[in-house]
Amino acid sequence: MSVRGAMAYASTVSASGTVMTLRRITLIASFGIIAGLYVLAPYLPDWVTAWPRDLVLPVAKTITAAIKWLADTAILGGVSLKDLTRASSKLIEWPTTVIQIFLVSGITQGFGAQQVVLVPPLSWLGIAAATVLLGWRLGRLRLALFSLFTVGYLLVFGLWQSAMQTFSMLIIAVPIGAATGLWLGILLWRRPRIQSAALIGFDQLQTIPVFAYLVPIIIFFGLGYPPAILATVIYAVPAMIRTTVVGLNLAQQSVGELSRSVGCSRRQELWTILIPTAQAELRVGVNQIVMLSFSCTVLASLVGTDGLGYDILTALRQLDIGRGLEAGLGITLAAILLDQMFQSSVDRRTGPRMPLRRFLSIIALVLLVPTALSLVQPWLATYPAEWNLSTGAFADSVVEWINVNLAWLMDGIKTGLLVYLLIPVKTFMTGIPWTVGVLLIGWLGYLVGGWPRAALVGSLMLVIAAVGLWQVTMLTIYLCSVSVIMASVVGIPLGVVAGRSPSMARIILPVVDTLQTLPSFVYLIPVIMFFGSGEFPAFVAIAAYAVCPAVRLTELGIRQIPESLREAGTQLGMTSMQRLFKVDLPVAAPQILLGLNGTIVMALAMLVITALIGTKDLGRETLNALAKVDPGKGLTAGLAVACLAVIANRRVGGLAEKRLAAQRPRN
Repeated sequence: MSVRGAMAYASTVSASGTVMTLRRITLIASFGIIAGLYVLAPYLPDWVTAWPRDLVLPVAKTITAAIKWLADTAILGGVSLKDLTRASSKLIEWPTTVIQIFLVSGITQGFGAQQVVLVPPLSWLGIAAATVLLGWRLGRLRLALFSLFTVGYLLVFGLWQSAMQTFSMLIIAVPIGAATGLWLGILLWRRPRIQSAALIGFDQLQTIPVFAYLVPIIIFFGLGYPPAILATVIYAVPAMIRTTVVGLNLAQQSVGELSRSVGCSRRQELWTILIPTAQAELRVGVNQIVMLSFSCTVLASLVGTDGLGYDILTALRQLDIGRGLEAGLGITLAAILLDQMFQSSVDRRTGPRMPLRRFLSIIALVLLVPTALSLVQPWLATYPAEWNLSTGAFADSVVEWINVNLAWLMDGIKTGLLVYLLIPVKTFMTGIPWTVGVLLIGWLGYLVGGWPRAALVGSLMLVIAAVGLWQVTMLTIYLCSVSVIMASVVGIPLGVVAGRSPSMARIILPVVDTLQTLPSFVYLIPVIMFFGSGEFPAFVAIAAYAVCPAVRLTELGIRQIPESLREAGTQLGMTSMQRLFKVDLPVAAPQILLGLNGTIVMALAMLVITALIGTKDLGRETLNALAKVDPGKGLTAGLAVACLAVIANRRVGGLAEKRLAAQRPRN
């Protein structure tokens, strides 16, 4: 290198160091200004602390007025939009009723003692046997045994009729969601320019509480199965859209040139080559719709549907912990069974298989013979109640024993967490002026992603203040933050243990998977029994529900650490704990941060559910909107929750991206 080049290089390094120093000074100074504003806020004008009432944007009232105008005033073809949607809801209700005739009620004539069964419902014995046979065809002995266990559980614990009512809704919701998601996914795949932005928008749609858009759906479609099915589709369809776009993009990369070389038109290329090639991703999308639909079953019961969700809601209202856990585990087993069947249908085992036509004939025979015999043997139509079991008495005795013998421990844990964690965080959060909150969030956004990210997250917080939801948002952030802290304190160490020990992973991960498939409402029942209602039981329920991503992704990050790095740490003489803190955790940091991001999103989703036990945050706002049929209030609060999810994703997800970018050159 020449002297002039060396001098230029030294000048560049010096200038870069000066810029970094100025940036650090600016960041420290700006944080000092924000801290000073927080300290001096009581002595400054009121508008610094609380957004002026006269300047609150009437977004909720405007949305409510617009929706009511559409429902009552808008005319299409001489018919009001509300009457048109109520009539169209019959198109959804009618097939649901038909399916329930086959699965639940049959066709009867007369009432009471004079009632005559004209056509019985499909026999429980036939459906159970057909399910086991389907499990055998898809997954052989393992899946057949699990199918037998699942149907046996539903029968023995008196959940069969409720399960059939739930399936009658899912049989309609899943095809509608899959078809809608496939159609929208194809539209986005054909428009690459808007693809990324649209996918982000659909992802955020899942962060809006179902309560929020359930209110306008009720206004247009009434109560019962139609609004429940539509809300389920809206909540679940983004997963199908994303998997469709991803699958078609991958298929186009692998076989796109082949389809063009043989002269296929765009339509032929899509339906004869790309979609068959992407069928694995499409099946995953359908599987996601099924799983998300199961998670909406309790919410569906709030608008007048029956099923397993209604059993959980009734148990919650009656504080029947045994029945609630039975119904929750029933939903979990059914969801896992369908998941396993979908997975097995994607990855079929090789070997001799019975022809499909013969298999379908056997299934038809298994279904119809017990159903026909049920006309003379009524126990084949309805599983006898005297054969049922219940864990209610046992669960009640366990709760009573814990409340009597471990009350000192439960009260000590509750008091300690309230005094040293919940109350200090709540006092701090609720005392943050809107000006300080907006500036602080923007400052943190700048640390992660520069001015664009700072402007985005700061603007979202400003919108929350402008619509008059600052205080309830601070309560939401408080409850979410303490829950995420507790979930991380528990989940990250468990993930580390599972990642470093395969034997422990075989114990921890199945428990985590089971907890993740339990309906969120189920978590409320035990915490109410032990801690009553209020913010503390809500904190416990949220932390328990949100712990799963922290465990799962931490375990994944630790397990994927290259063996060469571990051996290098051992050769340097590191102990197991030294290697954990100097090698394992730094390398797995991106996955741990992604787990933290997932924990925050799940905590925000659970906040809406815990509003049922006395919280006063954004979840309570959406629940009140449902009770008062106020769509504007519900959608505004739901969008505020979505804004918090975006802010968390841009901050925590941004940190994960930076860590991944920093690790790429090393690998």
